Amino acid sequence: MQLPENFTLSRLSGSATPAHAAARKFCLDTIKEFYGFDYNPNWHLDIDTLLLSESENHYAQPNRGAFWIVENGEGELVATVGVRGLWFKPAIVDTFRDRYPEPDKIGSLWRLYVRKDQRGYGLGTKLNRLVEEESLKLGYTTMYLHASSDAVATIGFWRSVGYENIGEWDFSTHFDKKLQLVDA
Repeated sequence: MQLPENFTLSRLSGSATPAHAAARKFCLDTIKEFYGFDYNPNWHLDIDTLLLSESENHYAQPNRGAFWIVENGEGELVATVGVRGLWFKPAIVDTFRDRYPEPDKIGSLWRLYVRKDQRGYGLGTKLNRLVEEESLKLGYTTMYLHASSDAVATIGFWRSVGYENIGEWDFSTHFDKKLQLVDA
């Protein structure tokens, strides 16, 4: 994946490190800035697991997950993205049981956040493509995600990268996309 000059992409691995803690903080700060609400353990459990052991981290390789950070030349986080199995959200598995009869094949895209001053340059699109390609390697055939229904730009972004709106429930718009290899 080609990033802007002086930007670096890192995949977080192993048990919690300072980079894991920085990623969690970046996500919570972005949520506060964009959505206007503070930490809620019911909504943010997945990013809390970044601070746990590898076996407990939703985004760790042993759990068929991955989490990436992008830093600028000054070492500041400018973007994050993660994928984990849909089974970490049993209510969603239950809601879509007819659509996803094999939930272990469904990846769930989370925490694609790009710092405000870096938006509009294609970084989100590149990170989405990275997650899709890596998710195929993790054994997922479909990607699921949801976004706040009142986040018009976010909804537009997901449509622009090929996600299909599959419904709206609980103030969220739900999307999915069949994964396929793309030539570079």
